[in-house]
Amino acid sequence: MRLTKFAPLGLALAALAACGEASNDPTTPNTPALAYVRYINAVPDTLNTTVRFIDQVAYSPMTFVNVPFRGLGQGNYQPTQVGARKFRVFTANTADFSTAGNTVVLVDTTITFEAGKYYTLLHMGFARAGSTPRQRIVVINDNLPTPGAQIAVRAIHAALGVGTVDIYATATATSPLTGTPLFRGVATEAVSAYQNVAPGAFAAQIAAAGSTESLVAAAAPAGTSGTTAADPIGGATVAGSVISAVAFPASPANSAGARFAAPGIVYFIDRHPPRTTPNP
Repeated sequence: MRLTKFAPLGLALAALAACGEASNDPTTPNTPALAYVRYINAVPDTLNTTVRFIDQVAYSPMTFVNVPFRGLGQGNYQPTQVGARKFRVFTANTADFSTAGNTVVLVDTTITFEAGKYYTLLHMGFARAGSTPRQRIVVINDNLPTPGAQIAVRAIHAALGVGTVDIYATATATSPLTGTPLFRGVATEAVSAYQNVAPGAFAAQIAAAGSTESLVAAAAPAGTSGTTAADPIGGATVAGSVISAVAFPASPANSAGARFAAPGIVYFIDRHPPRTTPNP
């Protein structure tokens, strides 16, 4: 992950006394303790969403704006001051992405973040009145591994209505389902542990638990190896990559946003491989 380094907020200059001597040495404010937070929109029946931290501006994510269904808030993990943080999720007004453009409040909650930890805010459920389960934030503590010469893969089951599934890693998205699933018996809302596998092209295929009939399949992104001029981009073929395969539901008939006729799988890079370019 490419995490932005925060520069000091400012340099306090010492006031000079009348005699010309400095009264104090320069001081630099400390950056507060930080956690790292990202947002995924798995709500299939409403407009795009925008997340606003409303307790403070400094050290709050500012880029989770107009996030589509099956989408990731811009910038992936964002540094966030630790503690009990209050935020709201709104439907996004596509004509105005400013604070004034926020419309319906979907979520109004407070979540406590701990220093140095990584979190996924998975927004799932249904927003329309009378639909169940109701939309809400599921907080996932992302204990990111360091797979070394392998890659690490996990599954997140947000595909409401699909039921408990087995997830296979196959050579292609059309390969027959044989052998042992990579993840067995994954229930709705469950998050699997990471599994280390050898780097190489693969597709995730989902079948009902105990079945070998593929319900949905998608090839993982390959990624790009690093050079001395460019850092690597995580993917199935690049050692050191950490990847989440997220299963999303189909869009219901009353969806107000993007429509997807069938469930689907989207991959998110949780951690890129180590840098290969010289540090600046």
